Amino acid sequence: MTGYHVQRRRVVVDGNEDGKWKTVNEEPISDLECIVDQLVPRSSYEFRVAAENEHGTGDFSPPSQLVTCPPDPEAERSGLQRYGI
Repeated sequence: MTGYHVQRRRVVVDGNEDGKWKTVNEEPISDLECIVDQLVPRSSYEFRVAAENEHGTGDFSPPSQLVTCPPDPEAERSGLQRYGI
């Protein structure tokens, strides 16, 4: 296996999605964890992954359970939130 591709999607409070799936990484990830940048504190996200190998990239998994970013005053000031998945 070459690695994984991760996508994220922000979900608004009433459960509606606010946008399309956005790819987190340009190159396949070989680690078992990934740091996702540019998340909004106190916002909820869904994530999904797809595996890549020498034959290509497979289908993406079903969406994860909602993950809510914790509040982070430093991140709010800088407009950047780092959250490990």
